[in-house]
Amino acid sequence: MQAALAVIPVIALVLLGHLARRGGLIHATSWPGIEQLGYRVLFPAILLTSIYRSELSIGRLGPYLGALALAFAATGALALIWALRRGQTGPRAGSLFQGALRFNSLLILAVAAQAYGAPALGDLAVALAFLIPGSNILSIVALTMLSDGPRPSGAAARIGAEIGRNPMVLSCVAGLMLNLSGVALPAWLLLPLDWLGQGALAVGLLAVGAGIDPSRLWQRDPALWLGVWMRLALCPVIFLAVALIIGLPAGQVASGVLATAAPGAPVGYILARQMGGDADFYAAIFTWQTVLAALTLPLWLIFAGFLGV
Repeated sequence: MQAALAVIPVIALVLLGHLARRGGLIHATSWPGIEQLGYRVLFPAILLTSIYRSELSIGRLGPYLGALALAFAATGALALIWALRRGQTGPRAGSLFQGALRFNSLLILAVAAQAYGAPALGDLAVALAFLIPGSNILSIVALTMLSDGPRPSGAAARIGAEIGRNPMVLSCVAGLMLNLSGVALPAWLLLPLDWLGQGALAVGLLAVGAGIDPSRLWQRDPALWLGVWMRLALCPVIFLAVALIIGLPAGQVASGVLATAAPGAPVGYILARQMGGDADFYAAIFTWQTVLAALTLPLWLIFAGFLGV
């Protein structure tokens, strides 16, 4: 029940964004600026502060982090292979890759705090400090390689340039550097960053809702449902298999199942819009993931209870 309640506000904000645009409350020409605000300011702020405050003690968390990384990477790779073998267009394949790979870290942490408490929250924060930059870099590589936009002579040079100027990757790197350096940021600097970060999820979800075309939601689209199924079912199954094989503690198994079963992240829509992906397709995948997660996440939490947590 707690997991379902944690997902309901997410669905509500997606719906509000959709109604705000379709109803004319916010004019269609204003949404590109809102997306830029989230992409270049709000999401980087919350990534930087979250990673800066994380306890980056790998030690016992190495196998846990490896199992999570393997589950996410395998899920994304399988989605990309399926898309390319089925002749999906470049931008569409890139967005399917994002839909299978990305995860809503804020939702994961919120549900973990309610369901498992501080120990699981600490483990997840450390894992996410490494997984967030990794998922962003992989998404940038995929969208760059599969974009229909103009390409410079060297694909590697373009990918490097995109990563080097991507605000989310830069904020993750900055957060890691500050964390590892031991530098204590003053309160007068952290406070405005926290204020910016508080608006990140809301703005991202509103932008997703604004970009939703209802006619696309009800298509009989195998690729859409594949993206939903991979994120909510396949990814946690892969993690669970690896975790049981390597013998992770029950607490890490439970929190890892929660992390891998969470819906995708709203920032993927904004990234697709900025880099030539099929943003509408990603929005449809993300929306169905979020709606259905209200049912699947509680089931995964009940299952985790049988693991002795």
